[in-house]
Amino acid sequence: MKWLLFVLTTFILVSGAYAGESHQQMIQQHLSEKQLDEAEDIAENWVENEPENATAWHTRGIVMAQQAQDAFFSALSYAGKSLESFQKAVELEPDSLKYRNALMQFYLMAPSIAGGDDEKALAQIEAIKAIDPAQGTLARIGYFRHHEQEEQAAELLTEALTQYPNNADVLVYAGFQEQRSENYEKALSFFEQAAAGESAEGDSSVMALYQIGKTSVLAETKVEEGIHALRQYLKLEVPENAPDTHWANFRLAQLLTLKGNDEESKQLLAELKEVDDKALQKQISSWN
Repeated sequence: MKWLLFVLTTFILVSGAYAGESHQQMIQQHLSEKQLDEAEDIAENWVENEPENATAWHTRGIVMAQQAQDAFFSALSYAGKSLESFQKAVELEPDSLKYRNALMQFYLMAPSIAGGDDEKALAQIEAIKAIDPAQGTLARIGYFRHHEQEEQAAELLTEALTQYPNNADVLVYAGFQEQRSENYEKALSFFEQAAAGESAEGDSSVMALYQIGKTSVLAETKVEEGIHALRQYLKLEVPENAPDTHWANFRLAQLLTLKGNDEESKQLLAELKEVDDKALQKQISSWN
């Protein structure tokens, strides 16, 4: 059930009533500690007490997806509960891009025996496009890439950049593609444009600031620009699915070292060594 890993990228804390935030915080903590049964109990209780809460259903879908990934005999049962939850979230808030995207990804990534369905994925893509044409185009590009139709995906991305030249969502997506291909100059150009652009949720322009800093580290160029972008990022509220402030400070420390400001870099790294994040600590150790 490795196909279910995608939903973990959608699990974040969102604004809402205090009770909702408390539920999500507890579930997130249990998931991070692999306490899946405890997370499931909270999620089930949440939807039972708040059956009209789309966030609760979406979160339940994520928990059930994680259970399906780790289960064996009951994997399909959990997958069914995950799909049911994502469908319910969309039913309750049909104009939510996040919930539509999660349901679309489920249909696209899951095997048919677990509820995967290309036609239903395409239907969600059309629904996303009706809400936000740029997001719908990005969803279609993802569909092409999933089916290894790289030429069609590349052509559609080129069209999207022409059609939506100031859309931060499209620009960030293009920046990621160039960053993965180690075309850092192009990636920086896209991220810089995205930082000044606009998006449906308003988050991609903030995400772009972090990626400017990260790309500057990878390329070891435009150090001052990278530092400036990360300092801006650290002053803002971290958006959904974006790296938290610990990672931003790590990238900042790397750039400060490249600049020759070793004192501030060492101070940041010393503070980061207390952070409970294995991936971050591994990066710090390998970099030092």
